[in-house]
Amino acid sequence: MKATAESRARLLLLLALAATLVVTLLFPLGELFVRSLHRMEPVADATGHIITGEHYVGAANYRDYFAHPRLRQSLLNTLWVSGLTTLFAVTLAFLQAYGLTHARVPGRGFHRLAALLPLFAPTMLYGLSLVYLFGRQGLVTTGFFGALPGWDIGLYGPVGIVIAETVYTFPIAFLILLVGLRSIDGRLYEAARTLGASAGRTFLTVTLPAVRLPLAAAVSAVFLHAFTDFGAPKIVGGNFNVLAVDIYQQVVGQQNFNLGAVASLLMLGPAALAFAADRLLARRAGAALTARSVLHQPRPRPAVDAAFGVACAVITLALLVVTLTGVAAALFDSWPYRLELTLRHFDFTETAGRGPNPLGISLQ
Repeated sequence: MKATAESRARLLLLLALAATLVVTLLFPLGELFVRSLHRMEPVADATGHIITGEHYVGAANYRDYFAHPRLRQSLLNTLWVSGLTTLFAVTLAFLQAYGLTHARVPGRGFHRLAALLPLFAPTMLYGLSLVYLFGRQGLVTTGFFGALPGWDIGLYGPVGIVIAETVYTFPIAFLILLVGLRSIDGRLYEAARTLGASAGRTFLTVTLPAVRLPLAAAVSAVFLHAFTDFGAPKIVGGNFNVLAVDIYQQVVGQQNFNLGAVASLLMLGPAALAFAADRLLARRAGAALTARSVLHQPRPRPAVDAAFGVACAVITLALLVVTLTGVAAALFDSWPYRLELTLRHFDFTETAGRGPNPLGISLQ
C-alpha cells in the first residue's frame, strides 16, 4: 500500500514536471517557429480587398535573412567570435587549472577564488569594465590620463567582445577542467616516472587522455555561453553585428518579430547542439570520476613551479582588474570627468524615478 502511494506520488511529480516543461519551453519554441514562417504584410483576399496581418510565407523569411548581407554576416560573426572565445578561455583555464593541480604554485586557494569571481556578475559588467580600461577615455588608452604612453587596442568590435566573453566564460571552463585534472590517478604518474618517461611524454600519454572528456565538455560549454550572450556585444560590439544583437534590433528597434524569430531559431541550432554535447560528455566524464583513484601530489620542480606561478599570477591579475574595475568605477561621480568618490549611484530610487525600484524587483 505504501509502495503504491509512493509510486503514484512519483508519477504525479513527473507529470507535473513534464507539464511545466511543455508550457515553459515547448510552447514558446513552437510559437517562435510558427512566427518564423509568417510575415506581417498586406494580402488581397478573394474579393480583392487588402487585408493586413500575419500571413503564412513558409521559408521566405529564412531566404530573406540569408539574402541580406548584413544579417548573413552576423551569423558568421557570431560563430567566429564564439570560436575565438572558446580557444582563449579554454586554453587559459587549462593553464590555470593545470598549474594549480600539477605544480606547487603559492597561493593556490586565492587563485581558485579569483578564477571563480567572474561567475557572480553579468557580461555587461565586463563590457563596461573594458570601456573604463580601453575605451576612448579609458585608463590604458589615455596612459593613466597622460602619465604613461597610451595604448589603443581598438576595443569596439570583435576585440572587445572576445575579451569580455573570455573573462565571462573562463570560470566555467576552469571548474570543469579543475575537477578533471584533480581526478587523474596519481599512480599513473608514478608509473610514468618509473618507466623513465619525460615530462612532455607524460603529459601527452597520461594527462591529455585522462582529461579529454572534461576538455571537450569545457569547449562545448564555453561555446554555448559565448554564442548566446547578449551583454558583451551590446556594450563593446560597436558596428560588429552578432545574432543576439540582431534579435534585439529586429524585435525592439524595428518591431519585426518574424525576422527576430528567424534569428532566434538560427541561434538555437548551434546552441542546442553544444548543449547536447555538453550533457553527453558531462555524463560520461561524471561516470569516470566515480572510479577510485589516488590523489596526485606534484613533486617540487623549481623551474616549472616558478613558470606556472607567474602564469597563474598574470591570469589572476587580469581577471581581478577586469572584474573589479567596473565595481570601482561605480564609486566615482562621473568617469572620467569628475573622479570624486560618491555612493549616489547605489541610490536606485534616483534611477527608477517614480517607477518601481529595480533592485527590489530583481530580488523578488
